[in-house]
Amino acid sequence: IHITHQGRESQNRHTDRPKMILLPLCYAAPIAYYHYLIHHDCQIEVYGTYRKQTYANRCYIATANGIETLTIPVEKGEGKTLVKDIRIASHTDWQTMHYRAIESAYSSSAFFEYFADEFLPLYSARYKFLVDFNLDLQQKILQCLNYQDINISLSTHYTKDVGEGDIDLRQEFSAKSHFKLLPDIVNKPYYQVFSYKYGFKPNLSILDLLFNTAHEARIYLR
Repeated sequence: IHITHQGRESQNRHTDRPKMILLPLCYAAPIAYYHYLIHHDCQIEVYGTYRKQTYANRCYIATANGIETLTIPVEKGEGKTLVKDIRIASHTDWQTMHYRAIESAYSSSAFFEYFADEFLPLYSARYKFLVDFNLDLQQKILQCLNYQDINISLSTHYTKDVGEGDIDLRQEFSAKSHFKLLPDIVNKPYYQVFSYKYGFKPNLSILDLLFNTAHEARIYLR
């Protein structure tokens, strides 16, 4: 795994902010997740035990038929497997299916064509490990949002007790949770392609915000 550690500009730091936000590994993470990535120094947990029904291998997008779940198939390991060691199953062409689903959902949005070519290579390349695909996709999303000078690290071991002042959100980003208790998060409406049919759907994948609002997503995330 390769990840670049970059310092945030001094004017963006505030002494009353937590030292570190601990986050789980996510696939095209919910919008709230990216709020933390761009506002705080964050560490992504890769030494925790992989669990089903988490955002590690699934994301949610808004389609003409309502909310659709995109799930990356993974191999079933024996016993407990660390997140960093989870392998992507190769029995289905999930990348093609996911990209087509994203294209179908957002092709009529104002900015899909602007960003589409940025993501196609990621959905064409073959990945062995879930962590590699997720981190490459995360980096590409941050680039599209023009957020590149941020401080993100990967865990080097599992930390059971976090440091004083740190905030542990590793268990909060669950596919079963609606994020009602996450600090700093207010789900304000923005334009969505199918809101005329289903109303506003909060905290979907960051891709929903990006394709519908483009660089105005930066304002929303603040």
